[in-house]
Amino acid sequence: MKKLVEKFVRDGFVVLGNVFQENQLNEMGQAFARIEKKVTDAPENYATRYTARTGGADTWGVNHVFAEELYEPELASVFENPQIMDFIHSALGNQIRFWGGHALWAPRRVGYNLNWHRDFGEHDVFNSTGQSNHVQFNVCLLSDSCFRAVPGSHRRPLTTEEAHQQRSRGVAPLGGEVVAGCSPGDVLMMNAHVLHRGSCDVGSARQTLHLSVQPMDEPTGGQSSWKFMRKPGYLDTLPAGMRELMQNAIDWDDRNPLSLAETRKRMRTSREIGNQLADGNPASGGPEPA
Repeated sequence: MKKLVEKFVRDGFVVLGNVFQENQLNEMGQAFARIEKKVTDAPENYATRYTARTGGADTWGVNHVFAEELYEPELASVFENPQIMDFIHSALGNQIRFWGGHALWAPRRVGYNLNWHRDFGEHDVFNSTGQSNHVQFNVCLLSDSCFRAVPGSHRRPLTTEEAHQQRSRGVAPLGGEVVAGCSPGDVLMMNAHVLHRGSCDVGSARQTLHLSVQPMDEPTGGQSSWKFMRKPGYLDTLPAGMRELMQNAIDWDDRNPLSLAETRKRMRTSREIGNQLADGNPASGGPEPA
């Protein structure tokens, strides 16, 4: 585990191999398929991610995968996995809170080609030590080669070409970029400040959970206790690990209420993200998650 965390700090991402075995993958895959069908049958009912809205909606994922209307206990068990949680605690410490949960799949009609970006800021978001204030991770139920990144770019300013690609929402090849290929059952751990992007062709098979956590008192991610978490009795239905993470998110948010201006800003940003398409067109493509 120490070597894996060291690689995560150095490169900005690392793959944990064979975290889930075949019987677990089968159960999780069936649960994932139920979510995908719900969303593709009625995408307007969810926080859906689109590659196309006209000529028949085409989707590539959904946010808030643990909301009641999408909740599947087989997927919530991810936060009970000792290998995943040992890595997270080694990287971030013992006190952490839930941040986000999405399900990602392959589009059926219009592929996506997300632009180069760093999450949560512009080109100057980096930490020279490589220390992360979050962990995002992809749980790959099927083979997945959608994520590509420039190793070590989370520890330095962007080069001129990298900055140009980010500003212009470019997708051109970059020097040093690698594809982080995952086999079924692998988990890709990532620092979202590494320069990265995602792409997925029509006809591919993909079932990937995209999850994120932060240290308990880290302010960067902001408010993350969504309404469904606060519904009476909801947390009682969750496995212990996820229940603790979400309760921590609620507690942190209650201690750090948003100002009215910040609330309005977040509502505006949420609408903008909801209107984006990940169709490979720089004018419409949204940057995250990958």
